Amino acid sequence: MKITSLLVCLTGLFFTYFAQAQSWKPTRPVAFISPSSPAGSLDLTARTIQKIWDDTRAAGVPVVVINKPGAGNGIAWGYMNDRGDGHAISIGNTNLVSNAVTGAHPMTHRDVTPLALMFDDYFVLVARADSPLKSMADVRDRLRADPGSVAVGFGPGIGAGGHTAAAVAWKAMGADVRKARWVPYKSAGDGVVAMLAGEIDLVSGTAANMPPFLAAGRVRALAGIGPQRLSGALAGVPTLKEQGFDAVFTNWRGVIGAKAMTREQVAFWENALSVVNESGAWKKELERNFWRANFMTGPKLREFLDAEATRFRMLLTELGLNK
Repeated sequence: MKITSLLVCLTGLFFTYFAQAQSWKPTRPVAFISPSSPAGSLDLTARTIQKIWDDTRAAGVPVVVINKPGAGNGIAWGYMNDRGDGHAISIGNTNLVSNAVTGAHPMTHRDVTPLALMFDDYFVLVARADSPLKSMADVRDRLRADPGSVAVGFGPGIGAGGHTAAAVAWKAMGADVRKARWVPYKSAGDGVVAMLAGEIDLVSGTAANMPPFLAAGRVRALAGIGPQRLSGALAGVPTLKEQGFDAVFTNWRGVIGAKAMTREQVAFWENALSVVNESGAWKKELERNFWRANFMTGPKLREFLDAEATRFRMLLTELGLNK
């Protein structure tokens, strides 16, 4: 009898907690803070998720994208934390585990609330269509002569995915990463504009950014920094490995909340992001933007971020990008 009473009590507590965890929902418009300018891939991620929420009404209130680029995403994340509750979210990426190592910004994954990992992303190195750099062998030869002779642009800052991906490529080509010429921009799109103006030689940008520039005939894709060739408009772009350089870099992207988020708020956003992940519209966007699904929440996500923090510290130290 006592055991039965205990089970009834525990069951009641569980359902009370579950009901409370599901009780919170936004009561006013939500700020979805993009850490890049409107031309950036982080902004594309935020606006893609926003549209699916608008279509499915999963958020229950309007979600407004606000652009706050700069400081390795730190400006956006600081702004989110200043808002302080479940009505402000942002895009999280590898900067969460690299900024503190490179000195770009002190905020890490422990200074925010991780909500969900959404997908893996890959980078492509591009040059102007009329550039004398026609392959990665050309880039290697120039770097051997002078490690600072090739200016590479990326966004949204030092230590970001575009920067780290390019550094991994440079190391594979035997170049001195410490003497390389790195030029950060607010987004890879801004970097392409600068490259077309003759300010830099190459851009390391996410695959999703490149098809419009390629279609316009203004840039040439030299290599993908992924484990295999991408599809669609980038199917003809060889990987670095195909060109004899053992370099692969996998970026990841997710959604984070303010550090002060409550358990109930986390539960709401995990559910809303699960709706996105399971939607047909999201699957089409994954394919269109060359993203690979990798949905993760809860303790598994926190363990993943801890492991990535260790991996990136080792990688960035090896590349000489630590401060």
